[in-house]
Amino acid sequence: MTESFGRSRALTVATAAGLLALGLAACQGKDEIAQPPTGAASSPVPGTSSARPSAPPTPTALPTAGSPPSTKPTGNGRCPAYPTPDCTGAPHSLAAPRKVKLNVDNDALLIDKPGTVLDGVHVPGNLVIAADNVTIRNSVIDGRVTNDYKDANHPFTITDSTVGRPDRCVSEDAVGTARYRASGLLVRGFSHGFKVSGDAAKGGNVEIIDSYVKNCSNGADHADGIQVWGVRDARHLVVRHNTFDQRGVSDFTAPLFLADSAGGTINDVTVENNLVAGGTYSIQLKHVAGRLVVRDNRMVDRSWSYAPVESWCHAIQTWTGNTIVTIDANYKITATLRPLPCTE
Repeated sequence: MTESFGRSRALTVATAAGLLALGLAACQGKDEIAQPPTGAASSPVPGTSSARPSAPPTPTALPTAGSPPSTKPTGNGRCPAYPTPDCTGAPHSLAAPRKVKLNVDNDALLIDKPGTVLDGVHVPGNLVIAADNVTIRNSVIDGRVTNDYKDANHPFTITDSTVGRPDRCVSEDAVGTARYRASGLLVRGFSHGFKVSGDAAKGGNVEIIDSYVKNCSNGADHADGIQVWGVRDARHLVVRHNTFDQRGVSDFTAPLFLADSAGGTINDVTVENNLVAGGTYSIQLKHVAGRLVVRDNRMVDRSWSYAPVESWCHAIQTWTGNTIVTIDANYKITATLRPLPCTE
């Protein structure tokens, strides 16, 4: 089973209205960065810094294909085992984050200064990244975090932050869309957790680590924990040590929907050491090429609708150590039942 490629991926009405005014500036030249509309706040955003951070972190070295599977569920973040709401997101010890003023139609905060750092802030709307090497950490963002702006994807890093509100469900992706590294996130209140998109020149290059995603849905949302959408020969996707919980969602596709490629492929994919629950087929890995590793993932028993896996097994070089398990209410594994084979 595959998801319809023609489904709508519209922005929320408020967000579309806010970004429409910014998009008009594109007519003046693709290399220009639009300024906030007249009346936008001109003073520095509280809690931010325009100083350039150190160079972006070097991607974690990927395991060599065919090496033995790891035996520990722990990652490099704050979670002793698989990520949960208690050990992801903005740190509980953090004092009340400083609320920043939205600068686009009272709907979004647009960041257009390279090297901006958001640390310990509360963004009461969407966050739009329109400059390179933006860093977000220890923060709360009520809306989406996206770098899909004026046909560009500016690289950014987001760590130890909460994205989304628990009191609503937004039919959008929470974090996207290309050239980003996310770790230690608590994602909630969105039909799609992470989005991966783009082409070989400006797409892919995504790492999602030590994070927790709990989906929701509205009507025919086709909810996904991660959604690869519109990829055209993009490269490098790492999904390591995360928890994707899609149980209780009424309209869904898969926690790991790495399949919708718009006629292209995604190359160099590692899906490793994740805890996965729910979905029609829980792991869908298709339209892929190059080095493909799926190892040491834990699938919650009987949480899927059709089957736990529907993937391009013939293209995956390493499928090892994946198992079906049971868990308790705190996402602790209570039993390992049997191996999880790859099925097409």
